Amino acid sequence: MFQDSAPVDMPTPLLFVLAFGVAAAASVFVGAVTTPKHAAVGLVLVGAACLAVARRGRGLRAVLVVGPVFWLCFDGFVEHRYGVLGWSGATDAWRLAALVAVAALPGFTRALRGLWTARRRFRRASLEWYEPEMPERKHPSAWN
Repeated sequence: MFQDSAPVDMPTPLLFVLAFGVAAAASVFVGAVTTPKHAAVGLVLVGAACLAVARRGRGLRAVLVVGPVFWLCFDGFVEHRYGVLGWSGATDAWRLAALVAVAALPGFTRALRGLWTARRRFRRASLEWYEPEMPERKHPSAWN
């Protein structure tokens, strides 16, 4: 059902460079296609690019690198135009939270997949008879 081959994880500096390049390109494209009135459509498109880049990283590093970088590019090129950053209060906080959550999604699904495969392995292994080997009498672990 699941493939055992996982994608190769990128080192954090390379992930940062990739995130910045993809975020800038996606945000400039979305900024040219949408208007600030339709920023929700732009957020979905930038979020899809964020998800694709976050799959290349692992764990908290990917979340802390990819999410904020995509938010900065989205805020500068889609929301406030011309690369000017701004803070609109709760709206920008929700957008930042949404992009960080999207960046955390691959790690969350990876963890769930690991739990599922471990559960399947445990079920299969628990049906097999296990007979431990006794160490030699002179070995210290035989005294327990």
